[in-house]
Amino acid sequence: MFKNLFIFLAIGFLTFSPRICTLWAQNTSEEHIKAELLKAQELSYSNFDEAITTLTNAYLYTKEHEIPLLTAEVLYTAGWIYYVKGMYDESLTHFVEGRNLFREQGDYTGEGKALMGNGLVIQALDRHKEAIAIFSEVMKIYDAHQLEEKKAAVFINLSISYIEQREFDKASGVLEEARKLAERNNLKGILHHYHNKSGEVAFQIKDFDSAIKHHQAVLDDSQEANAWEKSYAYAGLAQSHLALKNFELAEEYALEAMSFAKGSQSIWDLERNSAILSSVYAARGNSERAYEALKENQRYRDSLYDIKTTQQINVMRLEEKEIENQQLTAAMELKETELNSKRTQLIALGIFALLLVLILFLTWKNYKQKARFAEELHQKNRVIETNQATLLKRNNALSKLDEHKNKLFTIISHDLRSPISSIRQVLVLAESGLVSPEEFAKLTGDLKKQTDATLVMIDNLLKWSHSQLEGVLINPSQVDLVEIVSIVLETYSAGAELKDIHLTRQKDLPFILVDAGHLSVILHNLISNALKFTPSGKRIELSYEQQSAWVKLIIADEGTGMSAEKLNEIKSNQEQILSKVGTEMEIGTGLGLTVVKQFLELNDATLEIESVPGKGSTFVVCFKKAPVDPGS
Repeated sequence: MFKNLFIFLAIGFLTFSPRICTLWAQNTSEEHIKAELLKAQELSYSNFDEAITTLTNAYLYTKEHEIPLLTAEVLYTAGWIYYVKGMYDESLTHFVEGRNLFREQGDYTGEGKALMGNGLVIQALDRHKEAIAIFSEVMKIYDAHQLEEKKAAVFINLSISYIEQREFDKASGVLEEARKLAERNNLKGILHHYHNKSGEVAFQIKDFDSAIKHHQAVLDDSQEANAWEKSYAYAGLAQSHLALKNFELAEEYALEAMSFAKGSQSIWDLERNSAILSSVYAARGNSERAYEALKENQRYRDSLYDIKTTQQINVMRLEEKEIENQQLTAAMELKETELNSKRTQLIALGIFALLLVLILFLTWKNYKQKARFAEELHQKNRVIETNQATLLKRNNALSKLDEHKNKLFTIISHDLRSPISSIRQVLVLAESGLVSPEEFAKLTGDLKKQTDATLVMIDNLLKWSHSQLEGVLINPSQVDLVEIVSIVLETYSAGAELKDIHLTRQKDLPFILVDAGHLSVILHNLISNALKFTPSGKRIELSYEQQSAWVKLIIADEGTGMSAEKLNEIKSNQEQILSKVGTEMEIGTGLGLTVVKQFLELNDATLEIESVPGKGSTFVVCFKKAPVDPGS
């Protein structure tokens, strides 16, 4: 007995050990990367170069081990560290790449925080209205996915822009929302931000005692704040005590603020804190130190200015048209420079010659050159106009491509509606007790077949729609019409059974030449329409006819039929047709026959419709026969 148990356990271990090893290795990798990210975040305030080196190694590790979510986390952390350093172009690049990866992996928390990083970069460039708009988009993401605690950081960042715009009431409002969320979710870091920003608001409205209380709360917290928050808190205390003429305390706090700012290497903090320190020294009558601090402040201010001005071009999203215009403008300026150079040469030659004949000759030559350059300038203008026309064509092409993609999504949703609706009808009837256990047992088999067929249909639709993303393309091939019809009928078997409709069909036909994706859409629309408008207990018959070059598919139903006016509307209208409600109150989109007509036309196929109100309709589709292979 124990021997058999041992053998069983050994076999189980050998079977599952590769999977266990894989999971263990993945968990180990994730723990390693998370530790590296934490290390980089801690280093960002004290050793920027080592922080970036740590992140570079982590990035290469995640790429090698193919862990895209952790790659996104590394990119986001790099964006944050570059932001703290004031390198906004690098920061924005990493935030955008991280956001794209988060979105691909369906990580809405990551997508939101990466987008918020974009907003922080825009905010740092003093574009506060744009920053507020971006933070509002982040709030929508968090609201949509019920990520309540993540909203606290958004409120903090909104308060910064409101403070910069001197909208202190709005700043106080969002800070209060951040405080509530932080206390509810035990977010100590957010509370540090709340107290520092609230202290800044209090200082701006000259409530210096409240400002001191808020900044002191950051330093007194049992959970120690990071160097950045300490720098901000000490600076807030310094400026508040300076306003209250407590110069000794103001100097002490200003020096602490400068110490933490230098540790984090944040130019923004260094500029702010050195200005406060200079004001403190000046108030204490120490003009020499005040001047030194002021010079240091000016250096940091110049650095901030240089950062903002030199990186603006990398932050803004330039369109291709603007880039080409800049290139054309540069070319024109170069030509103008060449023209001025030649003019200068001609003038020099004229002065050197000192002879009237030579001056006249040079003047005539200069006139000719003007005409030639004017013609060149005219040609350049024509090139500019041509490029503008090309851009317009590209924009039109993009618009058409977008229309094609929208149509693909509409077609997919239309083709999925009927089989899924029929499955839902069976389940609703079973749930309400209108189907007996024996009937439900029989329908269960049909539902499985229909579900399998629907899954096949979905796979085919997705593959086909992917091939159509660059526009409606035709890829004709030899297709077995009878086989495709049978597959499509399986998709609607449960719906037909539910309405007690009998589907009949024939077999044995030559192949037809048609785009397989288009054929699937055509058949799904015609058969689902026949089921939709055929009452319970009636018959739908599918038959085939051969001609010399054509194969006909005939779909005849005993449905409600159509009036002559409706037939005329279908034959003449190329846009969406108003859909009727089916015999069991089925709802349509009105796109079915429109799509059928368009796809038949693209495949050189035809559609004929005969209908008698109250008796039914007959749809005759003619497809071209596939050419016979001589070697077969």
